[in-house]
Amino acid sequence: MAEGVKAILEGSDFAISDVVSDMTMLDPGLSTPDLIVFDPAVVDYQSRSTASANLKEIWNVPVVAIIHAVYDEDIINEFDGIINLYDSSQKIVRKLHDAVTPGKAKAVGEDPGEELSAREKEILVCIAKGMLNKEIAYEFNISIYTVMTHRKNITRKTGIKSVAGLTAYALLNGLIDINDIK
Repeated sequence: MAEGVKAILEGSDFAISDVVSDMTMLDPGLSTPDLIVFDPAVVDYQSRSTASANLKEIWNVPVVAIIHAVYDEDIINEFDGIINLYDSSQKIVRKLHDAVTPGKAKAVGEDPGEELSAREKEILVCIAKGMLNKEIAYEFNISIYTVMTHRKNITRKTGIKSVAGLTAYALLNGLIDINDIK
């Protein structure tokens, strides 16, 4: 994953100073980064809620989490930004810029001009619940073609094509609870 993020950032105005697999390898005496991208999965569950706070305290820089699993919302809120595994390269770079620019942080999944509409969010919830296009059409009293159009728009805006990926997106953005999924 680190190599993937590194490859994305090579074409941007970000410079990577260090990639470490263990937080104890970070040495504040060597250099001061402008930003830390952190994978919460590298620490045990008990430590996740304090990892961001510890990194911020030591380094006094924004800490962005790279998310590739479902995490507790309290842990996610500890970070200055969130990169989703399904984000496009451009969206990752934008989210990192937002994290280093004070007052510009965005919520998970927020993308100006590309935000899902209220109806698209409703459709996404139905998709995550495992409903078929015709069931969704019946639920909202719309045509199956309208449902298909909404699904295309959701895929375009999120960059996610699979039902599993859309379900994970809905979970990460608080649109659905894990207990609602079939």
